Amino acid sequence: MARSDKENNKSKKIGSAARVAVTRGRIALGLMLIVMAVLVGRFAYLQLVDPNDYRVAALDQYTSSVTISAKRGSIYASDGTTELAVSATVYNCFISPYDIESEEQLQLIASELSAILSVDRSEIIEKGKKTKSKYQIIKKFLSETEETAVRQLIKEQKLEKVIALEETTKRYYRFATFASHLLGFTGSDNQGLAGIEFTYDSYLKGVDGREVKAADAYGNKLETGVGSTYVAAQNGLNVVTTIDWQTQNIVEKYIKQAYAEHKPNGRVSCIVMNVDNGEILAWGIYPNFDLNNYNTLSEEYQRKYDLYVDTPEKRAEYKTKLLYDMWNNSIAAQTYEPGSTFKIITTAMALEEGVVTPESHFVCRAAISVGGLTIHCHSRAGHGDQALAQALVNSCNPAFVQIGSAVGYERFLKYFDEFGYTKLSGSDIVGEASSIYLSKLGPVELAVYSFGQTFKVTMVQHIRAVSAVANGGYLVVPHVVKSLVDGNGNVVKTFDYQKDRQVVSTEVCNWILNTLTDSTKNASVSGYHIVSKTGTSEKRDTARTDDYISSCLSLAPAEDPKIAILVTVDEPTGGQHFGSAVAAPIVSQILTEVLPHLGITPAKEEETTLIVQDYRGSHVSEAKAVIEGFGLKCVVKGSGADVTDQMPRPDSVIATDGVVILYTGGETITESVRVPNLIGNSPTTAIKSLTNSDLNIVINGIFNNEYRNCSVVAQSVPAGSYVAPGTVVELTFRYEEAIE
Repeated sequence: MARSDKENNKSKKIGSAARVAVTRGRIALGLMLIVMAVLVGRFAYLQLVDPNDYRVAALDQYTSSVTISAKRGSIYASDGTTELAVSATVYNCFISPYDIESEEQLQLIASELSAILSVDRSEIIEKGKKTKSKYQIIKKFLSETEETAVRQLIKEQKLEKVIALEETTKRYYRFATFASHLLGFTGSDNQGLAGIEFTYDSYLKGVDGREVKAADAYGNKLETGVGSTYVAAQNGLNVVTTIDWQTQNIVEKYIKQAYAEHKPNGRVSCIVMNVDNGEILAWGIYPNFDLNNYNTLSEEYQRKYDLYVDTPEKRAEYKTKLLYDMWNNSIAAQTYEPGSTFKIITTAMALEEGVVTPESHFVCRAAISVGGLTIHCHSRAGHGDQALAQALVNSCNPAFVQIGSAVGYERFLKYFDEFGYTKLSGSDIVGEASSIYLSKLGPVELAVYSFGQTFKVTMVQHIRAVSAVANGGYLVVPHVVKSLVDGNGNVVKTFDYQKDRQVVSTEVCNWILNTLTDSTKNASVSGYHIVSKTGTSEKRDTARTDDYISSCLSLAPAEDPKIAILVTVDEPTGGQHFGSAVAAPIVSQILTEVLPHLGITPAKEEETTLIVQDYRGSHVSEAKAVIEGFGLKCVVKGSGADVTDQMPRPDSVIATDGVVILYTGGETITESVRVPNLIGNSPTTAIKSLTNSDLNIVINGIFNNEYRNCSVVAQSVPAGSYVAPGTVVELTFRYEEAIE
């Protein structure tokens, strides 16, 4: 039976739909096969072509790495045992927000830690809400008291999973301000930022260790079959410096006193160096600063900041400037005009070249004219005719203009270079500045260069050059570190600095040393012969026209110099500015203590003092006979037979013409003598005033028993004080010298 058109149409539609479905299915299948092929290819690539990188990436997902900090090496004084800088074990406090159980517990933790650690409570709460973290630092470098309190809190509140302490190290400087500009300091990451800490950072810092272990995102240990890796830290090496602990102490004591006396706008600085090998024994700058709080202004700089009035922004800038000024290691990093101390070098080059001899004479008529410039002598009357030795001791500028002219431009610059002034000293001191000088000289420049003016050098360069004159003509390299030592005390590395070329002959050096021996009264040291030269140089880069740098450079002992010392006072304002009056006395004070400490034997034993014996318990007549046998005056108080007490006390040092008071028969020591004001008195007047009051005297600063042209500048017992008869009063004298 034939099918109707309607049925045929229906059949066609069904067939068409089927074909569409089949086609779509084939397309889908094809796409699936393509995707599968891509996945298989990618899988094969990962497994066969580049498996290592992806294995490492996978491991990174489930391993954690902990850095094990190396302990920074210590810094020692020259004895190898006195610690100047150490890294001590301290603790950081952190919390694990992931393990905080409730809001109430967080509030408790925040309150307790805030009170113990002086950390803002809101800051702790903010960190405590980072609940996916197991490590949030609350405070670094806890004090011992803070550490103890935190441990107690953890124990009492059972917070072992929430609060923890981690061991770390912090840099400590044993003596705070000791050699602060030389030692330098470290940042919060224990990296050296200045001084020896910076220069020798690669040796001091060591190498951090590392521990790798499997852990989830929250730090929980995973059992993955991957073992942990542990690489131990290598602690830093210890640095042994050339700094002599006692010499540095002596220097710092006296430059601080000088700062108080002369009230300079700048600093008081001192460097002491071994002339034979360049080892720096002391390096002092005052004002100094506390290395343990190096971001805090010292008292002197804080005073400047307090006087500064401006906007908060400007004050902040000024404080930053003061900090950098405070840290400035100016002995190496700042240049100055050496003034008359440079005449030692001019003399050496002139003698070496033979353009002058010890027999040469120079006429000084108080001034000399060069190229239209009039150069004056410090002597208003002039020195007249004088031999070379007299010109050097007199520090006569007109004479040195003539000497410089004899040397000539080319030879002057040749020796200027050979004495090391045109380049850095080669020291291990960070931040050394370059000198400032002209490479070509005209008549005026040569004239003023000859007596140390209008060019600038560093103190390090200058003491190096003059040390060559002290050691026979050889340049040495100044340095502050002599060896590296491991934790077991084994020397790992030494730093040997050989002498450089010989600049001038030994004969020239010896003539200069002999000429300048004991030439500066205020730099004298009882029992020793000292080579000294003072200087007073004008500062040409300040607003004022009367700013000076006072200096004194000495070599000791004169017979065979072992050390050189250079002291500068930058812009003294205490009424004096000549180096002979300002810097020379500082040198005398320092060397008076340093030379015996270094074991340098006095040139002569002066019997000007003696040590008081113990006469207590002795018969009065016997004790008196012994005392008077020493040439001392003896005063007996009381009528007893035996000595019950005495003044001065046993082992006191007194002058050989002093007095000893013996007490007997119940007499007791009473403070019945009023000490007179002796400041400004001549030696004769001062001594008479004390001896008439039955007081003993110790004299400092008198040169070869010469009492002329000097006066008392300090007394150990304040005027107006009441003391017992026989008390020892130390008087310090200073000569009125203006030889520069």
